[in-house]
Amino acid sequence: MTVPASLSVVIPTYQRPDWIRRAIGSLAVQSRPPDEVIAVARDTDLPTHEAIAETQRTALPFSLRRELVSEPGFMPPVRAGLAVAQGDVIAVMDDDAEAEDGWAARLLPNYADEAVGAVGGRVINIHGGVVAEVPVVDRVGYVSPLGQFVGNMYCRPGFDDPVEVDFMLGGNMSFRRDIARRLEFDLQLNRNVAQGYEVDIGLQVKAMGWKVLFDPKLAIRHYSAPRATAGMRPEADADGIKWYSFNHARVALRRLAPTRSAIAVAYQLAIGERRAPGLLPFALAPLGRKLGFDMSAARAALAGRWLAIRGVLAQPR
Repeated sequence: MTVPASLSVVIPTYQRPDWIRRAIGSLAVQSRPPDEVIAVARDTDLPTHEAIAETQRTALPFSLRRELVSEPGFMPPVRAGLAVAQGDVIAVMDDDAEAEDGWAARLLPNYADEAVGAVGGRVINIHGGVVAEVPVVDRVGYVSPLGQFVGNMYCRPGFDDPVEVDFMLGGNMSFRRDIARRLEFDLQLNRNVAQGYEVDIGLQVKAMGWKVLFDPKLAIRHYSAPRATAGMRPEADADGIKWYSFNHARVALRRLAPTRSAIAVAYQLAIGERRAPGLLPFALAPLGRKLGFDMSAARAALAGRWLAIRGVLAQPR
């Protein structure tokens, strides 16, 4: 079993020049720094271009490259970075994050198992300089029997060793290079904050026959910089609810086995979630409210799910 020799880190960034400097800086002081860092910015984001150029002029223990994309959204810069990175393993990290010391050194040994195709870790949320209070969980990154996508990767793991999962968190995920090149980036998911696209990617890796691992000691610190789109994190508006529900249904329909996808979509249409109700809570609104469903979100949630179903059924087989 051989540990991969080289590591690239892709950092998608948009209108956060100060944050990208700090993210790159956290990689520069790693005990085992990456071999290559690629900051992917929007072509019109001139302040970020300058911040990257200034950082390139400093002494760094790795090659720092800048790539540009013209398409808006979360997914195009990740796709662009994965397409050009040269490391044996390619990691993705948020621009409003810092890698904890030892992050890069701990990441690569997970790939000594030749059956492992992707590895992710946890995110430690920081609010006002203080670590957020979160519950302890015993399971992360899985699709439930009812087709719910359960992340829990912002929580404190109640275990110490890496475990096999269904998907990773977008701000702390990695892939073998040849797998990264084979991923389909479904740009139908690239709306609002593209929530759920990481599930889509993780399920693709598993469908290729590879293991996806979650290492509870592989952590980044996430500072939640301001973003132009609020989406589902943490406050949801109608647009966020619609596209969250759309993405969930589309990923379930396209990536789960037929029986599991049918169960997932049926459950979402009938019951849904408290923040994105289905038909039954909507029809029985007084009871739905008592059970904690946000009835103001029901129409948007149902519209998103129906749009996803129509779109997938209309695709040529």
